[in-house]
Amino acid sequence: MKKAIVFFAVFFMPLFCVNVFAQESDESKLNSILSKMEEADKKINTVEVNYTQEIFYSATNEKQNISGNLKHKKPNLIFIVQKTPQEQRIYIDGKKITIYTPENSQAVIDNWKNVINGDIAPASLVGFGSNWKTIKKDNAIKYAGEDEKHYIIELSPTAKKDWTMRMFVSKDTFYPQKAVVTAAGVTVNVELTNYKINQEFKKDIFKFEAPSGVEVIKLN
Repeated sequence: MKKAIVFFAVFFMPLFCVNVFAQESDESKLNSILSKMEEADKKINTVEVNYTQEIFYSATNEKQNISGNLKHKKPNLIFIVQKTPQEQRIYIDGKKITIYTPENSQAVIDNWKNVINGDIAPASLVGFGSNWKTIKKDNAIKYAGEDEKHYIIELSPTAKKDWTMRMFVSKDTFYPQKAVVTAAGVTVNVELTNYKINQEFKKDIFKFEAPSGVEVIKLN
């Protein structure tokens, strides 16, 4: 019996060690990527980027395409102009988000933290380098591999795991370039292109001023 126990221990110990070392290696890679993303982000004061989103609804086999432009001024000012399928202007100040739809002459103001919307995914991606430590408090982040041009990071909520996001980070710049978000019945593909770093923005573009006749709805 002792021989059997010894054989079991000797045979399986190398496999156990390999798994542990592999996990440590992935953890080390993740920490290195996050550290370099944070380092790259520290050199940014403002960023402008174009984005596209393709949302696929598996239940109806329908697709929706969204495109726009995002401007971010640190620490927390964001202005998004959604161009398709419907024009919207989105203002975020770190506390509140205002979504203005000119066609409807309506603006909706909500708490930024309460908003979980595919249209806002580009804002989350652009600010990931400076916000990943906060994001990690409620989400699991792990290294998920790489391709020729990108490191791949996977995120999912630690509590209610109702979505997963795979983020593709440029090996050259350490800026997020695309992401795939998967939830129940929905897949969202996001791409960020034409990064412009440290331009001068007029501060008033980040502030919403309701035009005459526009209905303003405050949710919170």
